[in-house]
Amino acid sequence: MTAEPDTADGGKKADNRFGGLISTAARLYPGVAVSTVFGIAAFAISVRYGAPGMLIALLVGLAGHFLYDFDRIRPGVDWTARTILRLGVALLGLRIAFADLIAIGIAPIMVVLLAMVITIVGGIIISRSLGLSREFGALSSGSVAVCGVSAAIAISTVLPKKPESERDLAVVVAGVTTLSTIAMIIYPLANLVLHLSDHEMGIVLGGSIHDVAQVVGAGYSISHDAGDTATIVKLMRVSALLLVVIGIYSWIGRQDATASGTAGGGRVQYLPTFLIGFFVLAAINSMHWAPPAVVKAGVTTSQWLLLISIAAIGIKTNLRKIAEVGWKPVIALVAQTLIMLVVVVLGVFMLRWMAG
Repeated sequence: MTAEPDTADGGKKADNRFGGLISTAARLYPGVAVSTVFGIAAFAISVRYGAPGMLIALLVGLAGHFLYDFDRIRPGVDWTARTILRLGVALLGLRIAFADLIAIGIAPIMVVLLAMVITIVGGIIISRSLGLSREFGALSSGSVAVCGVSAAIAISTVLPKKPESERDLAVVVAGVTTLSTIAMIIYPLANLVLHLSDHEMGIVLGGSIHDVAQVVGAGYSISHDAGDTATIVKLMRVSALLLVVIGIYSWIGRQDATASGTAGGGRVQYLPTFLIGFFVLAAINSMHWAPPAVVKAGVTTSQWLLLISIAAIGIKTNLRKIAEVGWKPVIALVAQTLIMLVVVVLGVFMLRWMAG
Protein backbone atom coordinates (compact mmCIF):
# COMPACT_ATOMS: atom_id res chain seq x y z
CA MET A 1 0.00 0.00 0.00
CA THR A 2 2.90 2.37 0.74
CA ALA A 3 4.57 1.86 -2.66
CA GLU A 4 1.84 3.61 -4.59
CA PRO A 5 2.48 7.15 -3.26
CA ASP A 6 6.23 6.71 -3.83
CA THR A 7 5.62 5.62 -7.39
CA ALA A 8 3.22 8.46 -7.98
CA ASP A 9 5.64 10.94 -6.41
CA GLY A 10 8.47 9.61 -8.57
CA GLY A 11 6.33 9.93 -11.65
CA LYS A 12 5.50 13.52 -10.77
CA LYS A 13 9.19 14.33 -10.30
CA ALA A 14 10.01 12.78 -13.67
CA ASP A 15 7.20 14.74 -15.28
CA ASN A 16 8.43 17.93 -13.62
CA ARG A 17 11.98 17.34 -14.83
CA PHE A 18 10.76 16.58 -18.34
CA GLY A 19 8.53 19.63 -18.28
CA GLY A 20 11.46 21.73 -17.06
CA LEU A 21 13.63 20.53 -19.92
CA ILE A 22 10.90 21.32 -22.43
CA SER A 23 10.45 24.77 -20.92
CA THR A 24 14.22 25.45 -20.98
CA ALA A 25 14.51 24.24 -24.57
CA ALA A 26 11.61 26.44 -25.63
CA ARG A 27 13.21 29.44 -23.91
CA LEU A 28 16.62 28.89 -25.49
CA TYR A 29 15.49 27.79 -28.94
CA PRO A 30 15.04 31.21 -30.65
CA GLY A 31 18.52 32.44 -29.73
CA VAL A 32 20.21 29.13 -30.51
CA ALA A 33 18.40 28.97 -33.86
CA VAL A 34 19.47 32.51 -34.78
CA SER A 35 23.10 31.79 -33.81
CA THR A 36 23.05 28.56 -35.83
CA VAL A 37 21.66 30.29 -38.93
CA PHE A 38 24.32 32.98 -38.64
CA GLY A 39 27.01 30.30 -38.26
CA ILE A 40 25.78 28.47 -41.37
CA ALA A 41 25.74 31.75 -43.31
CA ALA A 42 29.30 32.49 -42.18
CA PHE A 43 30.45 29.04 -43.30
CA ALA A 44 28.86 29.50 -46.72
CA ILE A 45 30.48 32.91 -47.16
CA SER A 46 33.90 31.65 -46.03
CA VAL A 47 33.78 28.71 -48.44
CA ARG A 48 32.58 30.86 -51.32
CA TYR A 49 35.26 33.54 -50.91
CA GLY A 50 38.03 31.61 -49.16
CA ALA A 51 37.87 33.87 -46.09
CA PRO A 52 38.58 32.76 -42.48
CA GLY A 53 35.39 31.23 -41.13
CA MET A 54 35.73 32.50 -37.56
CA LEU A 55 36.26 36.08 -38.70
CA ILE A 56 33.26 35.91 -41.02
CA ALA A 57 31.14 34.43 -38.19
CA LEU A 58 32.13 37.31 -35.94
CA LEU A 59 31.36 39.93 -38.60
CA VAL A 60 28.02 38.35 -39.49
CA GLY A 61 27.14 38.21 -35.80
CA LEU A 62 28.08 41.85 -35.30
CA ALA A 63 25.76 42.79 -38.15
CA GLY A 64 22.93 41.05 -36.30
CA HIS A 65 23.50 42.72 -32.94
CA PHE A 66 20.09 44.40 -33.15
CA LEU A 67 18.51 40.97 -32.57
CA TYR A 68 20.04 40.87 -29.09
CA ASP A 69 17.54 43.52 -28.02
CA PHE A 70 14.68 41.00 -28.32
CA ASP A 71 13.90 39.27 -25.01
CA ARG A 72 13.01 35.98 -26.74
CA ILE A 73 16.38 35.76 -28.49
CA ARG A 74 18.75 36.96 -25.76
CA PRO A 75 18.74 33.84 -23.47
CA GLY A 76 19.57 31.43 -26.29
CA VAL A 77 22.35 33.66 -27.62
CA ASP A 78 23.87 33.90 -24.12
CA TRP A 79 23.67 30.12 -23.68
CA THR A 80 25.25 29.48 -27.09
CA ALA A 81 28.08 31.94 -26.43
CA ARG A 82 28.84 30.17 -23.15
CA THR A 83 27.87 26.48 -23.15
CA ILE A 84 28.24 25.67 -26.85
CA LEU A 85 31.56 27.50 -26.77
CA ARG A 86 32.92 25.28 -23.98
CA LEU A 87 31.72 22.10 -25.65
CA GLY A 88 33.47 23.11 -28.87
CA VAL A 89 36.71 23.77 -26.96
CA ALA A 90 36.52 20.38 -25.26
CA LEU A 91 36.20 18.63 -28.62
CA LEU A 92 39.38 20.40 -29.79
CA GLY A 93 41.24 17.73 -27.85
CA LEU A 94 40.58 15.31 -30.71
CA ARG A 95 42.98 17.36 -32.86
CA ILE A 96 45.92 16.49 -30.59
CA ALA A 97 48.18 13.49 -31.22
CA PHE A 98 51.21 13.64 -28.93
CA ALA A 99 53.12 11.07 -30.98
CA ASP A 100 53.40 13.55 -33.86
CA LEU A 101 55.64 15.75 -31.74
CA ILE A 102 58.42 13.15 -31.54
CA ALA A 103 59.28 13.58 -35.23
CA ILE A 104 60.13 17.27 -34.76
CA GLY A 105 62.88 16.78 -32.17
CA ILE A 106 63.33 18.23 -28.71
CA ALA A 107 65.41 21.31 -29.67
CA PRO A 108 62.83 22.98 -31.98
CA ILE A 109 60.12 22.20 -29.45
CA MET A 110 62.10 23.93 -26.69
CA VAL A 111 62.61 26.97 -28.95
CA VAL A 112 58.90 27.28 -29.65
CA LEU A 113 57.94 26.69 -26.00
CA LEU A 114 60.38 29.41 -24.94
CA ALA A 115 58.88 31.75 -27.53
CA MET A 116 55.40 31.02 -26.16
CA VAL A 117 56.43 31.83 -22.60
CA ILE A 118 58.23 35.04 -23.61
CA THR A 119 55.24 36.10 -25.74
CA ILE A 120 52.73 35.56 -22.94
CA VAL A 121 54.82 37.30 -20.29
CA GLY A 122 55.93 40.10 -22.62
CA GLY A 123 52.44 40.47 -24.05
CA ILE A 124 50.89 40.94 -20.61
CA ILE A 125 53.54 43.52 -19.70
CA ILE A 126 52.94 45.39 -22.96
CA SER A 127 49.16 45.33 -22.47
CA ARG A 128 49.43 46.63 -18.92
CA SER A 129 51.85 49.36 -20.00
CA LEU A 130 49.26 50.49 -22.56
CA GLY A 131 46.63 50.78 -19.85
CA LEU A 132 44.76 47.62 -20.89
CA SER A 133 43.40 45.11 -18.35
CA ARG A 134 45.32 42.04 -17.27
CA GLU A 135 42.45 39.95 -18.63
CA PHE A 136 42.96 41.43 -22.10
CA GLY A 137 46.72 40.90 -21.79
CA ALA A 138 46.23 37.23 -20.92
CA LEU A 139 43.60 36.76 -23.62
CA SER A 140 45.57 38.41 -26.44
CA SER A 141 49.04 37.08 -25.59
CA GLY A 142 47.72 33.56 -24.98
CA SER A 143 45.93 33.67 -28.30
CA VAL A 144 49.09 34.78 -30.14
CA ALA A 145 51.32 32.29 -28.32
CA VAL A 146 49.16 29.18 -28.72
CA CYS A 147 46.75 28.88 -31.63
CA GLY A 148 44.94 32.09 -32.45
CA VAL A 149 41.16 32.09 -32.36
CA SER A 150 40.80 28.65 -30.74
CA ALA A 151 43.08 29.69 -27.88
CA ALA A 152 41.26 33.00 -27.48
CA ILE A 153 37.96 31.15 -27.21
CA ALA A 154 39.35 28.65 -24.69
CA ILE A 155 41.04 31.32 -22.55
CA SER A 156 37.92 33.52 -22.55
CA THR A 157 35.92 30.74 -20.91
CA VAL A 158 38.08 30.79 -17.77
CA LEU A 159 38.49 34.56 -17.41
CA PRO A 160 36.20 36.51 -15.06
CA LYS A 161 33.00 37.61 -16.76
CA LYS A 162 32.93 41.39 -17.00
CA PRO A 163 30.90 43.84 -19.11
CA GLU A 164 33.78 44.16 -21.59
CA SER A 165 34.54 40.41 -21.86
CA GLU A 166 32.67 39.81 -25.13
CA ARG A 167 34.07 43.01 -26.59
CA ASP A 168 37.64 41.99 -25.76
CA LEU A 169 37.13 38.54 -27.27
CA ALA A 170 35.68 40.07 -30.45
CA VAL A 171 38.67 42.42 -30.75
CA VAL A 172 41.16 39.57 -30.26
CA VAL A 173 39.37 37.24 -32.71
CA ALA A 174 39.32 39.94 -35.39
CA GLY A 175 42.91 40.97 -34.66
CA VAL A 176 44.60 37.58 -34.61
CA THR A 177 42.69 36.40 -37.68
CA THR A 178 43.75 39.47 -39.64
CA LEU A 179 47.37 39.27 -38.48
CA SER A 180 47.47 35.54 -39.18
CA THR A 181 46.22 36.07 -42.72
CA ILE A 182 48.81 38.80 -43.29
CA ALA A 183 51.52 36.52 -41.88
CA MET A 184 50.49 33.71 -44.22
CA ILE A 185 51.32 36.00 -47.15
CA ILE A 186 54.35 37.87 -45.82
CA TYR A 187 56.28 35.28 -43.78
CA PRO A 188 57.09 32.94 -46.71
CA LEU A 189 58.41 35.96 -48.64
CA ALA A 190 60.68 36.80 -45.70
CA ASN A 191 62.74 33.72 -46.52
CA LEU A 192 64.16 35.65 -49.46
CA VAL A 193 66.10 37.52 -46.79
CA LEU A 194 66.48 34.85 -44.11
CA HIS A 195 67.70 32.08 -46.47
CA LEU A 196 66.45 29.27 -44.23
CA SER A 197 66.05 25.66 -45.32
CA ASP A 198 62.53 24.33 -45.90
CA HIS A 199 62.68 22.45 -42.59
CA GLU A 200 63.83 25.56 -40.71
CA MET A 201 61.21 27.71 -42.40
CA GLY A 202 58.56 25.18 -41.41
CA ILE A 203 59.62 25.64 -37.77
CA VAL A 204 59.36 29.42 -38.13
CA LEU A 205 55.91 29.29 -39.76
CA GLY A 206 54.48 26.70 -37.38
CA GLY A 207 56.02 28.45 -34.40
CA SER A 208 54.86 31.99 -35.14
CA ILE A 209 51.65 32.10 -37.22
CA HIS A 210 48.52 32.11 -35.09
CA ASP A 211 45.86 29.93 -36.73
CA VAL A 212 46.25 26.38 -38.05
CA ALA A 213 44.70 27.07 -41.45
CA GLN A 214 47.11 29.90 -42.17
CA VAL A 215 50.07 27.80 -41.00
CA VAL A 216 49.12 25.05 -43.44
CA GLY A 217 48.63 27.56 -46.26
CA ALA A 218 51.97 29.27 -45.66
CA GLY A 219 53.93 26.05 -45.17
CA TYR A 220 52.76 24.20 -48.26
CA SER A 221 53.17 27.34 -50.36
CA ILE A 222 56.93 26.79 -49.87
CA SER A 223 57.26 23.01 -50.13
CA HIS A 224 55.83 19.73 -48.87
CA ASP A 225 58.60 19.41 -46.26
CA ALA A 226 58.01 22.94 -45.00
CA GLY A 227 54.28 22.29 -44.82
CA ASP A 228 54.65 19.03 -42.89
CA THR A 229 57.10 20.59 -40.42
CA ALA A 230 54.98 23.70 -39.95
CA THR A 231 51.86 21.62 -39.30
CA ILE A 232 53.54 19.41 -36.69
CA VAL A 233 55.09 22.40 -34.89
CA LYS A 234 51.72 24.12 -34.90
CA LEU A 235 50.04 21.06 -33.41
CA MET A 236 52.66 21.12 -30.67
CA ARG A 237 51.54 24.65 -29.82
CA VAL A 238 47.92 23.51 -29.88
CA SER A 239 48.77 20.65 -27.50
CA ALA A 240 50.04 23.25 -25.01
CA LEU A 241 46.61 24.89 -24.95
CA LEU A 242 45.49 22.97 -21.89
CA LEU A 243 48.52 24.01 -19.84
CA VAL A 244 48.19 27.66 -20.87
CA VAL A 245 44.47 27.77 -20.08
CA ILE A 246 44.98 26.09 -16.70
CA GLY A 247 47.80 28.53 -15.92
CA ILE A 248 45.67 31.57 -16.78
CA TYR A 249 42.70 30.10 -14.91
CA SER A 250 44.85 29.55 -11.82
CA TRP A 251 46.30 33.05 -12.04
CA ILE A 252 43.17 35.07 -12.83
CA GLY A 253 40.03 32.96 -13.14
CA ARG A 254 40.26 30.87 -9.97
CA GLN A 255 41.39 33.85 -7.88
CA ASP A 256 38.20 35.68 -8.79
CA ALA A 257 36.15 32.51 -8.32
CA THR A 258 37.71 32.03 -4.88
CA ALA A 259 36.86 35.58 -3.89
CA SER A 260 33.26 35.31 -5.06
CA GLY A 261 32.92 31.79 -3.66
CA THR A 262 34.19 32.90 -0.28
CA ALA A 263 31.90 35.88 -0.26
CA GLY A 264 28.84 33.99 -1.38
CA GLY A 265 29.52 30.61 0.13
CA GLY A 266 29.68 28.99 -3.29
CA ARG A 267 31.89 26.13 -4.39
CA VAL A 268 35.18 27.04 -6.07
CA GLN A 269 35.92 24.97 -9.15
CA TYR A 270 39.62 24.17 -9.40
CA LEU A 271 39.54 22.79 -12.94
CA PRO A 272 36.70 23.55 -15.35
CA THR A 273 34.92 20.46 -16.65
CA PHE A 274 35.48 21.33 -20.30
CA LEU A 275 39.27 21.34 -19.73
CA ILE A 276 39.06 17.85 -18.27
CA GLY A 277 37.12 16.83 -21.37
CA PHE A 278 39.80 18.40 -23.59
CA PHE A 279 42.56 16.40 -21.87
CA VAL A 280 40.60 13.13 -21.93
CA LEU A 281 39.81 13.45 -25.64
CA ALA A 282 43.43 14.37 -26.43
CA ALA A 283 44.61 11.27 -24.56
CA ILE A 284 42.06 9.09 -26.38
CA ASN A 285 43.21 10.42 -29.75
CA SER A 286 46.89 10.02 -28.86
CA MET A 287 46.32 6.41 -27.81
CA HIS A 288 44.34 5.73 -31.02
CA TRP A 289 41.44 4.42 -28.98
CA ALA A 290 38.87 6.17 -31.16
CA PRO A 291 38.22 5.16 -34.80
CA PRO A 292 39.38 7.74 -37.39
CA ALA A 293 35.78 8.34 -38.43
CA VAL A 294 34.83 9.25 -34.86
CA VAL A 295 37.82 11.59 -34.54
CA LYS A 296 36.97 13.27 -37.84
CA ALA A 297 33.33 13.68 -36.81
CA GLY A 298 34.39 15.14 -33.46
CA VAL A 299 36.77 17.65 -35.05
CA THR A 300 34.12 18.69 -37.57
CA THR A 301 31.55 19.06 -34.79
CA SER A 302 34.02 21.18 -32.82
CA GLN A 303 34.53 23.49 -35.79
CA TRP A 304 30.78 23.95 -36.22
CA LEU A 305 30.17 24.57 -32.51
CA LEU A 306 32.94 27.16 -32.37
CA LEU A 307 31.63 28.84 -35.53
CA ILE A 308 28.11 29.06 -34.10
CA SER A 309 29.33 30.28 -30.70
CA ILE A 310 31.51 32.97 -32.28
CA ALA A 311 28.47 34.13 -34.26
CA ALA A 312 26.58 34.31 -30.95
CA ILE A 313 29.39 36.35 -29.39
CA GLY A 314 29.18 38.69 -32.38
CA ILE A 315 25.43 39.07 -31.85
CA LYS A 316 26.05 39.95 -28.19
CA THR A 317 28.77 42.49 -28.99
CA ASN A 318 27.99 46.13 -29.63
CA LEU A 319 30.11 47.39 -32.54
CA ARG A 320 30.18 50.85 -31.02
CA LYS A 321 31.90 49.46 -27.92
CA ILE A 322 34.55 47.78 -30.09
CA ALA A 323 35.26 51.13 -31.75
CA GLU A 324 35.67 52.71 -28.32
CA VAL A 325 38.72 50.56 -27.46
CA GLY A 326 40.88 52.52 -29.91
CA TRP A 327 44.29 51.48 -31.22
CA LYS A 328 45.84 50.21 -28.00
CA PRO A 329 44.62 46.61 -28.41
CA VAL A 330 45.86 46.61 -32.02
CA ILE A 331 49.29 47.82 -30.91
CA ALA A 332 49.39 45.13 -28.22
CA LEU A 333 48.47 42.35 -30.68
CA VAL A 334 51.01 43.49 -33.29
CA ALA A 335 53.75 43.72 -30.64
CA GLN A 336 52.93 40.24 -29.32
CA THR A 337 52.98 38.84 -32.86
CA LEU A 338 56.39 40.37 -33.53
CA ILE A 339 57.78 39.02 -30.24
CA MET A 340 56.70 35.50 -31.19
CA LEU A 341 58.24 35.79 -34.66
CA VAL A 342 61.55 37.29 -33.54
CA VAL A 343 62.13 34.76 -30.75
CA VAL A 344 61.38 31.79 -33.03
CA VAL A 345 63.63 33.12 -35.84
CA LEU A 346 66.48 33.79 -33.42
CA GLY A 347 65.99 30.32 -31.93
CA VAL A 348 66.21 28.68 -35.37
CA PHE A 349 69.44 30.54 -36.14
CA MET A 350 70.79 29.50 -32.74
CA LEU A 351 69.99 25.85 -33.51
CA ARG A 352 71.79 26.15 -36.86
CA TRP A 353 74.84 27.66 -35.12
CA MET A 354 74.90 24.90 -32.49
CA ALA A 355 74.59 22.18 -35.16
CA GLY A 356 77.32 23.51 -37.35
